[in-house]
Amino acid sequence: MLKRLFLGLGASVLGVAILAACAPVSLLNGITPSASFSKAKDVSYGDLERHKLDIYKADKPRAAAPVIVFTHGGSWSEGSKDIYKFLAEGFTSEGFDILVPNYRLYPDALYPQMIEDTAKAIAYAAKQYPNRNLVVMGHSAGAYNTLMASMNKKFLAAEGIAVCERISGIISLASPTGAYELKKEPYITIFPDRFQKDDAPLAYADQTSPALFLMNGADDTTVGPKNAQKLAAKVQARGGTALLKIYDGLDHTDAVKLLSRHFDGDAPLKSDIIAFINSLPKNGNFCR
Repeated sequence: MLKRLFLGLGASVLGVAILAACAPVSLLNGITPSASFSKAKDVSYGDLERHKLDIYKADKPRAAAPVIVFTHGGSWSEGSKDIYKFLAEGFTSEGFDILVPNYRLYPDALYPQMIEDTAKAIAYAAKQYPNRNLVVMGHSAGAYNTLMASMNKKFLAAEGIAVCERISGIISLASPTGAYELKKEPYITIFPDRFQKDDAPLAYADQTSPALFLMNGADDTTVGPKNAQKLAAKVQARGGTALLKIYDGLDHTDAVKLLSRHFDGDAPLKSDIIAFINSLPKNGNFCR
């Protein structure tokens, strides 16, 4: 019944719902069970109002599993950690602890402040779990933040965290990875250089980084796969690890919808992510 409701609403309505926490996502969260986790809500990782995160701790954790930090999307101007129970439960039910932070949004934040916030949240996770590796993951704008915070190592270095020692993998779900011509507000104000210089993950493809999982939907009209393909090719050319997956029939919001237990049978995305995480090295220098 739930699946029919979402399919009937259509992808565009679902996208609005995911960003604005409207009825479909509220319904999805409402029927998502809480038996696989305990939750600590609105934990402060910094001094500002948006410096809050939720911690979903798996009741049946995998031995030595990395901790996942998921950063939400929303065009850097909207979105909230509060609507991602469905996604978090998709991983706690598999034995992973997952942290979901907020970060400052436009107009309160301009580049690179949202990346600094994401790095601060990742650093909080690294300090809270000193004996666990981290896997950092994001969707759309949040995937951009995640890539930048992890590939441009200065952001985490400013928080006292060495990327290559703590982050074993980076998962990008439908991220704008660079060289886009941003012609509309608020993007012109948020990114004065319009992703043409060092404000794009592609600018750091020649530097060592943890292993990358890059995904796009073939039907995504918001962020197409072109730049993810360029990023993967550059990382692979220098001997790094970049797994690129383009999924037929998936649009921009499917990248998070399919991580729910109620939709993960519609495509192999979730199982591919878990297989990627399981393939990551357990120790050593994670950058290649």
